[in-house]
Amino acid sequence: MIGTHFDIISDLNLTSMDDCIWENKATSLFCLVAGNISADRDILETFLEELSYAYHMVFFIDGDLEHEYYDDLDESYQDLIELIEDYENVIYLHDNIIIMDDVCIVGANGWTTFDFTNMSTVNITIDYMKSHGIMDEDRANEIFKLAVTDQHYMYNAITNLQEVMDINKIIMISNTVPEYDFISHNEHFNGTYTGDVMGNNGLSGCISSDEAKKIKTWVFGKPVDIVDCVRDGIHYMNNPAQTTNILEYFPKRIEI
Repeated sequence: MIGTHFDIISDLNLTSMDDCIWENKATSLFCLVAGNISADRDILETFLEELSYAYHMVFFIDGDLEHEYYDDLDESYQDLIELIEDYENVIYLHDNIIIMDDVCIVGANGWTTFDFTNMSTVNITIDYMKSHGIMDEDRANEIFKLAVTDQHYMYNAITNLQEVMDINKIIMISNTVPEYDFISHNEHFNGTYTGDVMGNNGLSGCISSDEAKKIKTWVFGKPVDIVDCVRDGIHYMNNPAQTTNILEYFPKRIEI
């Protein structure tokens, strides 16, 4: 598949059905959605349905925002699966590898290991979250386990794809930030508890299993500064909404 284009979007944080508008915005046949679209499942479904009309295929991974109103994350994931399976051209990437000709899309939320800045330990950050009423310890421990699970999932997926001769290009997509130095220049994140939960310290470790250098692109989310750079042959990029007015937000078009 030569010269295939994708639109990438994330972090819209929609709170109203009136914001679920994507008319005349699509610039490609395919769309990669890197999470944090809406905490409201009705709004999320409406927006994904809108995208389904605009694109030939939509590839979606959840962010932490999509799970905000659920106490049970297993139940939240199951509900997301059931919500999205009604749309033939909207593909949920959770535990789901997609192959399109010689391109493979591997996605995971990524969550957080609570120590992304390496300025504090996991327990210190979790204690801070608990003492400030951000989340309780049980929720934090559950998120940490999911973060580790996603690390292993991506590593194993990349390892297995090394032997698939028909796959020449791998697109990684996560909601979480894969590398700390993508945010370390920003004082809001550098060495702060906010920075500690922006990423997963072990997620980029899957690159070590890519001996054939098939990973070409890594798309990610989170409300951080714009990143568009090539490192060790991998094109890292994001496109978080930096406005609350969706009419002013547009997809970023990339070529794989």
